[in-house]
Amino acid sequence: MPDIDVLVVGAGPAGSVAAWQARQAAPELDVVLLERDRAVGAPVRCAEGVGDAGLREFASPEGTDWAARKITRVIFLAPDGTEVKVAERNVGWVLDRTRFDAHLAAEARAAGAEVLVATEATGMSRNGDGRWHVRVKSGGIEETWRARVVIGADGVETMVGRWAGLDTRVPSRDMESCAQYVLQGIACDPDAIYLQFGDAIAPGGYAWIFPKGIGVANVGLGLVALKTNGRNARQYLDDWIDRRYPGAARTGYTVGGVIVHTTIKQTFTDGVLIAGDAAHMINPLSGGGIVNAMKAGRLAGCVAASAIREGDTGARRLSAYHHSWMDLLGDDHLKYYKIKQALEDLDDSFFNGLARTVNKIPEGKRSLGRIFTHALIKHPQLIPIAAKFFV
Repeated sequence: MPDIDVLVVGAGPAGSVAAWQARQAAPELDVVLLERDRAVGAPVRCAEGVGDAGLREFASPEGTDWAARKITRVIFLAPDGTEVKVAERNVGWVLDRTRFDAHLAAEARAAGAEVLVATEATGMSRNGDGRWHVRVKSGGIEETWRARVVIGADGVETMVGRWAGLDTRVPSRDMESCAQYVLQGIACDPDAIYLQFGDAIAPGGYAWIFPKGIGVANVGLGLVALKTNGRNARQYLDDWIDRRYPGAARTGYTVGGVIVHTTIKQTFTDGVLIAGDAAHMINPLSGGGIVNAMKAGRLAGCVAASAIREGDTGARRLSAYHHSWMDLLGDDHLKYYKIKQALEDLDDSFFNGLARTVNKIPEGKRSLGRIFTHALIKHPQLIPIAAKFFV
């Protein structure tokens, strides 16, 4: 029965960074990163957008093959199609996730972690020896490994969290269904991302256009199924594209789910840490999770390494990970979730009116902060919420 110090399940951004940072923090440890798919980064199940500042904490995008497009502007589209261009600099990047995820896994390997693809964790249990016994299957052969710490970075449908007895359930109102095409031959600003809101377009969510090049973009939407009229995300997306880009070529398609909830109440237990989407570490307002996942992976890897060095991998010691995450971003997500709930009560006419009001501000001074201020002025019932959580 192989003995592993740190076993990381899932080679997305959270898992790869966790393995990388654990090995970097304690080079003497045996760190293994498992990926059940045959290649790291495939299939892609996200819009691939990421903020500039957060990305640079882990990698510089200039001159790489994994940064598809630099984004310098955000364009909001009201339900009636009114455009609001926001004055921002260095907004972010649209990634090539297949290459980016492979890059992070390569960093983990370079630090000394072992990376295994087409290898799946199929279950785990605690057998009284202070370690987790994890069943690992590869090439039709299943064996059991013993791990001092298991880091679950296995996404929205996490099994590690369930096996460890953690509550990873999601309220149905906080799970968005998403669909996305790669469109070719479309007219859009290649340096801007577009976000459109509206009950007829994406009830409970929004639609997006994330350019990957001239005339090429990820075009998709996410919606809350409970708010629809029975149609699924792909049907809403098809209707939106037919109206906006009727002649576009659809060269790729993906579906998935995004959790727009807050971090699970407990991300740790004896010998286990949960990171990234598996722990609901996603911005509830935007649904963005790549940078969050990398930050969580960094915390998990470092805490796991320190705990093993100290000879204490119990829940009390590992709780430092949860507290650090809540201080870093988790508490902010609680605030964003309250704002999200308040915005759900606003109808399309509010957003249409807000767009026209904001467009009276000179474009060079049209920031996200000013838009939020105008929203408060136009809809005073939001003020108590904003004051409670942001003042």
